[in-house]
Amino acid sequence: MERNDEHRVGWPFAARGWKRISRPVGRPEARAGRPRRPHSNAGTRGLPSGVSRGQEPRNGRLGSAIPNFRPHPGATVTNTTRIRFIASLAFGLLVGAAAWNCARAEKPKSRVLLVGVDAGEWDVLGPLLNEGKIPNFARMRDQGSAGKLRSLEPLTKSPIIWASIATGKVPQKHGILDFFMKQLGRENARANAANPGARTAKAAEGEAPATSNLCDYIQYDTASWPSKNSRRTYPDSLDATVERLRVKPENVSWAELFQFVTPIDTTRVTPRQEQLIHDLRWIYAADRTFCRVALELYRNKRPDFFTVYFRGVDEISHTYWDIDLPGGYAPPLTDAELAWLKRLIPNYYVFTDRMLGEFLKEAGKDTDVIVCSDHGFQGGGRGVMAHKLDGMIFMMGPHVEKGGSISGATVLDVTPTILAMFGLPTARDMDGRPIPGGLEASLVKRMEQETRLPTYETARAPGKSEEPLRSPVDQELRERLRSLGYIQ
Repeated sequence: MERNDEHRVGWPFAARGWKRISRPVGRPEARAGRPRRPHSNAGTRGLPSGVSRGQEPRNGRLGSAIPNFRPHPGATVTNTTRIRFIASLAFGLLVGAAAWNCARAEKPKSRVLLVGVDAGEWDVLGPLLNEGKIPNFARMRDQGSAGKLRSLEPLTKSPIIWASIATGKVPQKHGILDFFMKQLGRENARANAANPGARTAKAAEGEAPATSNLCDYIQYDTASWPSKNSRRTYPDSLDATVERLRVKPENVSWAELFQFVTPIDTTRVTPRQEQLIHDLRWIYAADRTFCRVALELYRNKRPDFFTVYFRGVDEISHTYWDIDLPGGYAPPLTDAELAWLKRLIPNYYVFTDRMLGEFLKEAGKDTDVIVCSDHGFQGGGRGVMAHKLDGMIFMMGPHVEKGGSISGATVLDVTPTILAMFGLPTARDMDGRPIPGGLEASLVKRMEQETRLPTYETARAPGKSEEPLRSPVDQELRERLRSLGYIQ
């Protein structure tokens, strides 16, 4: 029996339960003073003001091994657990912040940190690396590896891509096909691997198991307001932490905004200037909230595997990339206004680099780190039409060989790579493989000799689903996605 209740599956709103992260609802063309996105997909994509095409960095290798870890055959699953995880991991990896303590009987030899940066683009990163303005990305490039990460073809929506990153499977297998989904009235798969001595582990939503099937987790559900059948955080005790650490847009100071735009006399701010940085204020507050919450969890929980997602680069790019093009903003920007916003996008990458640095400091030398994007960005269109097929990936860790090379990697390869770091083989029903040139050669060879499981999804039983979660935020979510051109 199929349930017809629509279900939001994971646009990573930072202020779930709070006010919108960005501009008021409604199509931007209909509002004076808001950005207008061209509807055509131009053949030649320009770069935003202040951005020039740059070279890709040098590449290296990454590797670590954690043997003999398997989830318990008795692991149990619920649909609510799965929905909350995918909403947070797979494009919110998509999360505000999410972390998992891998279920192991012995202390692992290494840990893994995965950082998602939505829409990370080489044409912005390259010049900043050359200018020495993003030292933490540069450190990962120099001490590890860096290169392009190919997205799903043809280009599709971010939730679908992040779900593939989280599962190592194509959309037809993991079952996430849009920003919204219909919830089926049945239980999905349970993780069930071959080590009866391991502790019970929780699993995730979707047709396919995600990386978290191998781990206990703490999740910050950022996208649905509490109702009878839902909670703001899992576990409940995290709610107070999130409330304490969240950054409100109205509390963002001009000093903070001057990281991105040229300083002005704050005693003479005009309504037009306030309007131009309105979205920046919300986007910055969201990423700072995710960063603060995730850092506290990371410091206190010290999990074997931790992941956090930052959406700001994507939203900043959709909002400000094409403002210098005809029709890009209404009314058109003056030369002075264009000059004021000229470095906003590159400067937001610099800010993202600082957030990355905070996590690298906490991770320490014993942690393997992966930073990746779901796609790149090229402008010239709305929604997916503004995306680029190639995103970015950086890898660094205790088993990295400096000066190696990543080539031919895709978003389907991220989960198989993480599995290999924990000494686990890629399942035969996965569509990815450990990232070529990313893992230490000896580890790759050892994993090739491992007996591959047919699947980590070894049980499928019919049963009653929990009632689907309902959220008053869903309509607001639709309007936000519509304003960015992701849905009609």
